[in-house]
Amino acid sequence: MINTAIGATLHLVHQPSLVLNSVELDFDAGLLRGKEGEDIPLRPQSLAVLKHLVANANRVVTREELLDTVWPGIAVTENSLSQCISEIRKAIGDEKQSLLKTVARRGYRFVPETEAPDLPHGRYPQMYGTAHPDPHESKGRRGLISLTAVLAIVVAVAAFIWRPIFDTEVPTSLSIAVLPFANLSEAEEQAYLANGFADDLTTELARVPGLFVVSRNAARAYRDSSLPPAEIAKELGVRYLLEGSVRRLGDEVRINAHLVDASTVGQIWAERFEGRFTDVFKLQDQVTGQIVAALQLRLVPGKANLAVSGDTDDPEAYQAFRRAIEARRRDTPSDTVEASGYLRQALALDPDFGAAAAELAWLHWDADDARRRALGLSWTEIDDGLYGSLATAAGNPSPGYYQLISELLVREHRSDEAVAALQKAIALDPSDPWTYEGLSQALNFNGRPAEGRTFLDTALRVDPGWTEWRRYQAGLAAFGQDRYEEAVAQLEQVDVRSPNPWTKFYSLHVLVAALAHLDRLPEAATALEKLRRVLSDRQEGSPNLLIAQQFFVYKQPEDIARLLDGLRKAGVPELPAGMEPVSAERMNGADIGNLVFGHELTGRQVLPEVSAYHALIAADGTVTRTVGQEVLTGRMWVQGDSLCSAYPRKLTGCGAVFRNPSGTSGATNEYTLLSRFKLYEFSVTK
Repeated sequence: MINTAIGATLHLVHQPSLVLNSVELDFDAGLLRGKEGEDIPLRPQSLAVLKHLVANANRVVTREELLDTVWPGIAVTENSLSQCISEIRKAIGDEKQSLLKTVARRGYRFVPETEAPDLPHGRYPQMYGTAHPDPHESKGRRGLISLTAVLAIVVAVAAFIWRPIFDTEVPTSLSIAVLPFANLSEAEEQAYLANGFADDLTTELARVPGLFVVSRNAARAYRDSSLPPAEIAKELGVRYLLEGSVRRLGDEVRINAHLVDASTVGQIWAERFEGRFTDVFKLQDQVTGQIVAALQLRLVPGKANLAVSGDTDDPEAYQAFRRAIEARRRDTPSDTVEASGYLRQALALDPDFGAAAAELAWLHWDADDARRRALGLSWTEIDDGLYGSLATAAGNPSPGYYQLISELLVREHRSDEAVAALQKAIALDPSDPWTYEGLSQALNFNGRPAEGRTFLDTALRVDPGWTEWRRYQAGLAAFGQDRYEEAVAQLEQVDVRSPNPWTKFYSLHVLVAALAHLDRLPEAATALEKLRRVLSDRQEGSPNLLIAQQFFVYKQPEDIARLLDGLRKAGVPELPAGMEPVSAERMNGADIGNLVFGHELTGRQVLPEVSAYHALIAADGTVTRTVGQEVLTGRMWVQGDSLCSAYPRKLTGCGAVFRNPSGTSGATNEYTLLSRFKLYEFSVTK
C-alpha cells in the first residue's frame, strides 16, 4: 500500500530531482550527485530509505514502517536501518541532523530545508518539473516550484497512507519470546527439564505462520531478570512474552504457563497442566495449542506434533538428550565426556533419535585436543565418530544435522549444496540463529555477500546482540563487496585475546587484506603480527597464502583473488617458510591446467612419509587419487597459480606446482606438488 502510493505520486512529476545540501537526489535514476555532477555512492537499501523519508516529508516515519517498506518479508535488525540512516547523513552532509531528524523511540522525520534552523532560505530543496529546466529561471522561482511539488507529493501520499502514530516502545506485530521456565522441582538437576520445555516450545511456535519467535539463546539471557515485561519485550523486539514453571515430583509433572501482552502489560492467558512424565510431549502440545489459540493463529498442518528433540517418542531418551544439552553448554572436557555418555544413552533407547545423533556428531566436530584426550579417542576415531553419527542423523534429520552438514559441505567447496541444506534447517526451526549464521557464511563463500549480510541481520533479529563471530561475518560480507572501510570497522572489534581461536584466525586474515587494500600498510603489519601469534599458538606455522586458500573456500575466482591480493600486498608469503623446492621453476595456472586435466599422474608422496601416488584426472576436474592404500574420489581445479582439490571428509587444500629440472620420466619426478604439509613428486604418464 505504501510503496504503491509513493510510486504513483512520484510519477506525476517527470524525472524529479531534489537538492539536499548541494547533493542532488535523482529519483528516477536512483542516484546521488555532488556539486560537480559526480556520483556519490549509496547502497540500494540506504537509497530506498532516503526516498521513502523524502516522499513522506514532515511526517514521523516509524522504524517498523521503514523496515517493512525497505526489507519487505525479510527479518532484519534495527541496526541495519541505523546503518542506512548513518550512510544517508554522511552522503548528504547532514551530520548535524538538520534535514533528517531522529524522533526518540519512534523513528525518523525528513524536514525540508525551509523548516531547518540555521540555513539560508535560498537553499530550498528543488523538485524540478521537467528533465531540462530553463537555465534562465531564477533560483527563487525554481525554489517555489520545488517546494510546491514537495508539498503536493506529501499531501497526496499522506491522503493515501496516513495512520495514527502510537508512541509505544513495544512492537505491535505478532511476535513472541519464550522466557526460561523456572525449575520448581526439589532437585536442582531437574533444571534440564524446564530448560528443554522452553526450548521445545520456542521451536514449535516458530513453525506458526506469521508469528515471529525470538531464539531460545536470546530469551535465555533473561533468566531471573528483574526487568519489567515491557522492557524485556522492547529489548527483544517482541510483543508477547511466555513465562512459566515446571515441577517434577517422581513421575508427576506440573506445568504452569502464562502469556503476557507487553504492549498493555496485561496477562491474556494462563493455564496449569498436570500429567505423568510419560505424557510430557502431550503436555507440550497442549500448552502450544492453547497459546496459538490465544493468539488466534493455527499451527502448520502436520507440524503440530513434531518435537524439537528430534522426533523421539521415548521420554527417557528425551530426558537423556536434555541432560546432554545442559552438559554441552558448560563446555569443559569433563562435561564433553558427560554429554557423550548421555547422547549414547539416548540413542541406545531410541536409535532413530535424529537430534541426539546430530548433537553427538557436533560433539566430535567441536573436539579439540583436550576434549579428544578426555574422551579417550584418537583423531581417526574422532573422525569416524563424526561421520558415523551424521549417517545416523541423516535418517531422521534435525536442524542441527543440516547445520553441520552445511559446515562440512562449505569446507569441501560445495557451498551451493550448503545453502540448500540450511534452507531445510529453517523449515524445521525458523527461530534458530545458528542456521542464519551458517547461511551467512555459506553465501559469503558462495559469492553472494549481500545476501550473506541479510541472513546475518536475521540472526541478529532472532537473537539480538553482537558476538565476535558475527563481527567477523559482517566484516567478511563487507570485504566481499569491496567495502573495505566497513570491513575494517567490524573486524577491529574482534577481541584477539578471545579463547575462541577460529574467530581470530579468520577475522585477522580478512583484516590484514582489507587494510592493505586501503593502503594502510603499517596497520596491516600490526594485524599480521597478531595473526602470526594466533597461528603460532595453534602450531599452524607462519602465515602464507596456502593457509588462506585452505580455509577461505570461495567459489568465485575473483573473491579468493581479492583476499590473496590484499595479503600479498601486506607481505604475506606465497608458501610455507623453508618448503619451496631448490632450483625449481614454479608453474602458472594456465600451464598447470594443461598439465593435469585429462591426464594420469604417477609418482610418490615424499613428505611427511613416503607412499606411492597416483591420480587419474578427467577433463572436468573429477579426480580419483590413490596415496598408499587410501583411494579418494573428488575434484581438482586451478585457483590463480595454485592447484586445489577437495575430497569427502577432507578440508579443501591447495598447492604450488614446480618443474623439476633434474627429474626424469623414468624416475616419475619431473614435477613437484607442494601443499601446506605434504610434498609430492610425479610425472604425467598418460
